Amino acid sequence: GARAREAPDDAHAARQPVAGLAALFGEESGGLRHGNDVEWIPGAREFFAAAEEAIAAARHEIHCVVYILRPDQAGLRFLEWLRQAARRGVIVRLLYDSLGSFGLKASHLAALREAGGHAEAFLPLLWKRRPFTVNMRNHRKLLLVDGEIGFVGGRNIGDEYKTGRLGRTQLWLDAMASVRGPITGVLQEVFVEDWCTATDELLSEVQRPSPAACGQQSVAVACSGPDRDQSPLWFAIVQALGDARETIELSSPYLVPPPMLLFALQLAVARGVRVRVHTNGPRAEAAVLYHAQRSFYRRLLRAGVEIYETIEDYNHSKLLVADGKTVVIGSANLDLRSANLNFEIAVVVIDSPSLADAVLATIEERCHGSRRMTEQELPTNPFVRAVDGFCGLLSPLL
Repeated sequence: GARAREAPDDAHAARQPVAGLAALFGEESGGLRHGNDVEWIPGAREFFAAAEEAIAAARHEIHCVVYILRPDQAGLRFLEWLRQAARRGVIVRLLYDSLGSFGLKASHLAALREAGGHAEAFLPLLWKRRPFTVNMRNHRKLLLVDGEIGFVGGRNIGDEYKTGRLGRTQLWLDAMASVRGPITGVLQEVFVEDWCTATDELLSEVQRPSPAACGQQSVAVACSGPDRDQSPLWFAIVQALGDARETIELSSPYLVPPPMLLFALQLAVARGVRVRVHTNGPRAEAAVLYHAQRSFYRRLLRAGVEIYETIEDYNHSKLLVADGKTVVIGSANLDLRSANLNFEIAVVVIDSPSLADAVLATIEERCHGSRRMTEQELPTNPFVRAVDGFCGLLSPLL
C-alpha cells in the first residue's frame, strides 16, 4: 500500500534517480535522510497556528530566516511571539532579508532585542564585505524550533500571508510543510550557514545530534544560492521532471523559466507525460511580470504543456509533484533570479504518495479559481506581442 511505499530501504532509494541525485551532492544538498514526518500545510490559518504553538512550546532555541517580515499587524504579532519566548530564556535568532523586509526598522525589533533576542539583516545594501549586494537576496523561508520541528515553504510574515487574502475578495494561495525527524538537523545546518554569512558568528553550540526517526518519509534538503558551486535545488527539480513518467504538477507565481527548466518541461511532454503548470493571471500579477511570463506561453503551449492562470486569486505557491509520489516544496520561483541569484531552500520528499495526494487535492481545489490558457487566447496584435517579448528580455532582472 501507499504507507509501505513511504519507507524505502537504502537499496531501493539508490535505484530512484531523484534519491540518487540527493545523495550525490552529499552534505551540500543535505543528502537524503530517512525516518521523517512531513505534513502539508496549505492554509494561512493552519500555518500561523502551528508556528505560534511551536514557538510557545520552545525550550532551547528558535531560528528563523524570512525574506519579507512586514511591520504590520501579522508581523508585529509574530515578533511578539518571539519576544515572549526570549523573555522566558529561549535563544531567539531572527534573520530577515534587508531588501525584502525594507520596512522593518530598529524600533520594530527593539522589544525583541531588549528581551534578549537577536535580529540581524541579511546582506544590507552597504554590506561591509561586499557593498551593493542588491541582487543577492535571501529568499528562504525557514522556521526551526529546538532543532526538532521545521517549517519550509513560500509564506513570508505579513498580513496577506496570515489572512490568506489580498483585500476583501482575492485569496492568497501558498504552500508550506512542517518537518520532523533527522532532516531537521540539515535545516539547522542551513540556518547556521546563513547566520554566519550575515554576522560572522559560528553557532557551534547548536550542533546537537539530529532528532531520532519519527516517521516513514525519505527527505532531502536542497538549497541554491550564489555561495554554492553547485545548485542542488535546481538539479533536483530538473531531475524530478526528468524522472516523471505520467504526471507533473508545477506551481509558481512567476513563470519565467530558465532554459534548463523550459527544456525539461518540453522533453517531459515529448515522453508522454501530462504537464500542468499553475501560475497567476493578469488580474493578479504585476503588468511587467505578466507580460514577461506570457512571452513563454506560445512555446510551452505548442509543446503540449497545460497552463492554468488564476482568475482573481494570487498564487504564491512554489511546489512540484511528479508521478503522484515525489514532492518538492520550497521558496524558489520558476524564474532566473531564483535560479541564479537568490538564496533558496526546498524539501524534496521521495516516494510519498500520501503527501502527494494531499498536495494534489489542494491543487485540484484551487483549479476551480483558474482558467486553462490556449494558444487562441494569446495576443495577435504585433505591438502587444512586442511588449511581451521586450518584457521577456527583462526577465533576468525581474
